[in-house]
Formats: sequence, C-alpha cells, structure tokens
Amino acid sequence: MSNSPQFADRCDWEKLGGWDWLCLLHDEPRFADRCDWAKLDGEEWSFLLSEHPRFAEKCDWSKLNGRDWQHLLCSDPQFADRCDWAKLGGEDWSFLLCDHPRFADKCDWSRLNGRDWCGILEIWPRFAEKCDWSKLDGKDWSDLLDTRPRFAEKCDWGKLDGRNWYDLLFENTRFAVRCDWSKLDGQDWCDLLSLQPQFSGKCDWNKLDENDWRDLLQAQPRFADMKRRQG
Repeated sequence: MSNSPQFADRCDWEKLGGWDWLCLLHDEPRFADRCDWAKLDGEEWSFLLSEHPRFAEKCDWSKLNGRDWQHLLCSDPQFADRCDWAKLGGEDWSFLLCDHPRFADKCDWSRLNGRDWCGILEIWPRFAEKCDWSKLDGKDWSDLLDTRPRFAEKCDWGKLDGRNWYDLLFENTRFAVRCDWSKLDGQDWCDLLSLQPQFSGKCDWNKLDENDWRDLLQAQPRFADMKRRQG
C-alpha cells in the first residue's frame, strides 16, 4: 500500500497489525480513516506521533511505557501535558533530560543510577546538586572525570579498578597522583604504557605475561631492555 496506494480497494484491512499501520500511515496518512487504532501499541504510537502529531486524538495514552514517552518527548515535547511521569525510569530520564533539561522539575531523581547520572552530568553539570554520588561505580567515575574533571572532589577513588584507571589515565594524566597502581593487571599496564610510557616507574613488571609483553613492545620497543631483565 505504501508503494502502490492505487490498490487500496483490494486491501483486506483487517490483516494489518499495529506495525503495518505505523509503516503505512508514516508514508500514506490519508488512509487514517481505515485504521483500527486499537492495534497500535505504545512503541508504535510513539513513532507515529513523532512524525504525525495530528493523530494524537486517536491515541490511547495508557499504552505508552517509560521508553515510549522518552522517545516521543525527545522528538516532540508538546505532548508533555499528557505524560504519566511515573512511568519513566532512570535511563528514560537520562536520555530525556540530556535533550530537554526543562523537564527536570518533573524528574524523580531517586530512579537514576550511576550510569544515568554520568550521562546527564557530562552534558548538564548544573544538575550536580541533585546527584547521589554514591550511585556511581568505577566505570561511571572514569567516564565522567574524562569529560568533567571538576567533579574529582566528589569521587570515591576506591571504586576504580585497574581497567577504570587505564580508561581515565590514558588521556587524563593529571589524576595519576590518585592512582592505586596495585590495581592494574598486566593487560592494564600494557595498554597504559603503550600510550603513556612515562608511568613505567610505577609498573609491577611481573604482572605482564608473554602476550602483554608482545603487545607492549610492538607499541613501545624502548621497553625491550626491561623485558630482557625480567627474563
């Protein structure tokens, strides 16, 4: 029907499901008078209304879950007065606030986990006063400090493991004074020294296995003498 609407008089409309109607109305909204709107689920409504908001009067809003609302409001915030905000989870809020911070007064901040907070604060650091910093894990901290080093004073450094330290230090060497070097394993050291060889004095070379040495020497041949001394 989208490709050949001239065959509309031959169509058995009852055979079309919700996704079929979404695809058809996206391209050919003139067939709306044929639609069985009850067949559309929340996701289908969120996609349809993003493209054709005029169909809002047909929508059963109760079908939309948190993700559906997040998608719809990011695309078309005019529907905010219809939203059941209680349906939005932390990830939904993270995506929505990154695009539309004006909805912050509607947010249940307790629903956000560390990953959600990381995403929001990277874009909107002004929401830091709302943050429960205890929810951020090592990965969250390494990602956040990479883009927003100003939050270092809030960091629980003990949460960062060896891989988190690598992720943070390979571009942000300023945090080296905070590092617990004992947490880095052979792979972490290989990856870090390949990019930041100045940290070699902190390395426990005994942690590197043959694979680590092979990869490190390909990137930094200068450590060949150290490999020979290690045997």
